Amino acid sequence: MGIKSIFSNFSLHALYNKLVYIKKDERVKVLLLSLSFFCIIGTYTVVRTLKDSLFTSIVGGKESLAIAKLWSMIFLIPAILLFSKLVDIMRRAQLLTLYSLIYGIGGLIIGYYITHPTIGLPNTEQSVDRIFGWIVYFFMDGFNPFVVGLFWSFSHSITSPDAAKSNYPIMVAASKLGGVVATSFACWWLTRINTVTGQQLLSDAVNHQILFYITSALLLAVPALIALMIYFVPSKTMHGYEAAYKFEKQHAKEEKQPATSWWQALKKNVEGLILMVKYPYVMGILGVVSFWEVVNVYVNIERVSVAGKASLTISQKTALLLGDDFWVHAIGFGITLLGTRALIEYLGERRSLLLVPIITAVLMVYYFTASMITNQAAAASISLAYIFLKALNYAFASPLRESLYIPTTKLIKFKSKSWIDSFGTKFAKSVGATFSGISDRLGGTVLSISAVNAMFFATIIGLWVLVAHFLGRRYEKAVARGEVIGSQESGQD
Repeated sequence: MGIKSIFSNFSLHALYNKLVYIKKDERVKVLLLSLSFFCIIGTYTVVRTLKDSLFTSIVGGKESLAIAKLWSMIFLIPAILLFSKLVDIMRRAQLLTLYSLIYGIGGLIIGYYITHPTIGLPNTEQSVDRIFGWIVYFFMDGFNPFVVGLFWSFSHSITSPDAAKSNYPIMVAASKLGGVVATSFACWWLTRINTVTGQQLLSDAVNHQILFYITSALLLAVPALIALMIYFVPSKTMHGYEAAYKFEKQHAKEEKQPATSWWQALKKNVEGLILMVKYPYVMGILGVVSFWEVVNVYVNIERVSVAGKASLTISQKTALLLGDDFWVHAIGFGITLLGTRALIEYLGERRSLLLVPIITAVLMVYYFTASMITNQAAAASISLAYIFLKALNYAFASPLRESLYIPTTKLIKFKSKSWIDSFGTKFAKSVGATFSGISDRLGGTVLSISAVNAMFFATIIGLWVLVAHFLGRRYEKAVARGEVIGSQESGQD
């Protein structure tokens, strides 16, 4: 009986309950959210790499990429103001549907012009005057805040803090599966060769065109999935954090009142930015997102530069970059399915948030140490650092950061989040890109350059640890008290 009892406790059913069990009334909602995220991240993973590869092939290399990240931040400001206006007049599901359509159709248009003999890839002359490269970069740079970020905002508004611990890891696992499938197909497509001549089966332009067409079609499936969710999921399960839901209902009429002066109209458009400055909690979210992006963009620029030197064709370069992304999502899928939910439940929000910068510090120490040995060691270490940093972020850090929005108001979930995911992250990326450029131009020995890099990232990660501690503690306190951060009742915490 004793042995039987042990085996009954350690059964597949028990493992299922621990890792992937979802409450019955949440299952349809989680399934459709997971399928939507599968399509969104499958598309985003490929087009993000296509964007960098196309830009460096059409406009220029590392220095132009750093400039693009700075200008992208400026060009996104009017897009954020438009988004803030749309938040006031459209429903949550309508917003996600609209932006999925915009980027799906936009991807089809970009794909069409890639094969143009003058503005597209057939023209092999690199120049900063080639406008098409800039347009592709700036447009696709908005995919993360206006599609991925909007998906999370929508999910936060229909998910409770308790449900997030079980639902979000499943949704993220689905997104990782989407990344694995998309990158596997893209790598296979880009590396196909003619068995007789040994050459690429299709030109670089056609290869990239087809990938844009396929990923755009994948993204255009999201509006259909959202429509199914609205039709099949009961309305009572389409609101999440109860305190925030009640607060929004009480203030709905007040928020719909039209602005009576130009100052009120302007204030309403930048409301998300004002709330971000007003509440330290929201500034804290900006902090942890920004610190991650500084590290991320530095590592990514180094990786793109290495891939460009190691490749003979544009398709080979893109395939090399997507190969790293395949491992990001494959490892992330394993972490999410087996570790994210258990770790968050065991460590809690605050300790889990602290774990991310600590692991990041270990990976950066590994990269800087390896880069002092040989060029081959540096190339291998930057690839591994990128893979594990991204896998950690997607599988563990991202759902953690996103759950921080749950005990906040709709304005913070949508408007403040859009500022953080667009302007905030772009500013952080420009800092990382600028430091990458400065680091390249530093004189002295490899050891002295590595010392400067180590000091810079030690400062960034040290601040990251402090902010993560504050955020985790404030989140746990807000949920325990049933507070709504951003409401008048929550003060300025």
